[in-house]
Amino acid sequence: MMAKAEGPKSPRQTFSRSQRLRRRPEFLHVQESGARVTTRHLLILLVPRSDGRPTRLGVVASKKVGGAVERNRAKRLLREIFRKNVAAFPLHTDIVIITRPGTDTLTESALQDEILGVQNLLHKRAKGRPRVAEPDNQPGSRNQERP
Repeated sequence: MMAKAEGPKSPRQTFSRSQRLRRRPEFLHVQESGARVTTRHLLILLVPRSDGRPTRLGVVASKKVGGAVERNRAKRLLREIFRKNVAAFPLHTDIVIITRPGTDTLTESALQDEILGVQNLLHKRAKGRPRVAEPDNQPGSRNQERP
C-alpha cells in the first residue's frame, strides 16, 4: 500500500461570501456613491466601508462583453485576480468592477497587469472618500424602493 505524501498544507484558496457583494442594494450603493477609476477594459468603483470589515468585490459584465461564456470567464478571472492580489486593493472598501467590451479576450496576466497598473490610484481614490453608511442589507429585508 502506498502512503500519501505529506507536505505543507496550502491555505484555503477560496473567494468567501464575506469577500463578495451579493445583493442589488450593495451594488447600487457603490455605483451611486463610489469613486471611479477607469482603465481600457474596466471601470472600477470604490466606496470605503464604515464598519471596518474586510474589502468586498462585486463584478458586473453586461451582454456587451459577449455571451454567457465570455461574461462568466471575465468575471471568474477578475475574482481570481482579486483573491490572489488582495493587497493591491484598498482595505475596508466595497469595490465594483464593471467589465467593458474586449475584457473577455484578455489573458489573466494582461488583466492583472491592468489592475496592478492602477493600484496606487485605487488606494488614493479610496482614501479621498469619506466612509458612508451602507444600505440595510439584512436577509429578508425588502425595504428598498425599486424604480
